[in-house]
Amino acid sequence: MKKMIGLAFCTAFLVAGCNETPKQETATVEKKAPAAVAAVAPATPAQSAEAAPAAEAPKATITDIDWNKALEMSKAGAVLIDVRTPAEVAEGMAPGAINIPLQEIEQRLSEFPKDKDLLIYCRSGKRSMAASNFLIENGYDKVFNVVGGFLAFPKQ
Repeated sequence: MKKMIGLAFCTAFLVAGCNETPKQETATVEKKAPAAVAAVAPATPAQSAEAAPAAEAPKATITDIDWNKALEMSKAGAVLIDVRTPAEVAEGMAPGAINIPLQEIEQRLSEFPKDKDLLIYCRSGKRSMAASNFLIENGYDKVFNVVGGFLAFPKQ
């Protein structure tokens, strides 16, 4: 009988201890809430001035274009960049294009002019989109993805 009373007492103690944990967690959350509100509160003029440069520089976007537009832009001075492998390029490429395989872009980044429109294409469009994203992430803002890749190149 004494063992049963002892076991009941220990069980009650453990259950009571377990019930205290959520109250402590609630108290912790309540303590954190004012900080979260402060983070959402309007910034002071000094804080706004510090944050303004980052907010003013919107990230460039990639523009999808078709081959007709790409060839027109190329004639006007834009740079066509073929990101296919040399073996794929051996089958043909757009006139005046430069071959910089996707795997080499990071090492050859200096070959991409920042002052000209960059017309990126591959075989079908997936690698050119990856290359375009890489260029945007590295500060280029005149990036155009040629939709359909070389498979969509107009046959003459």
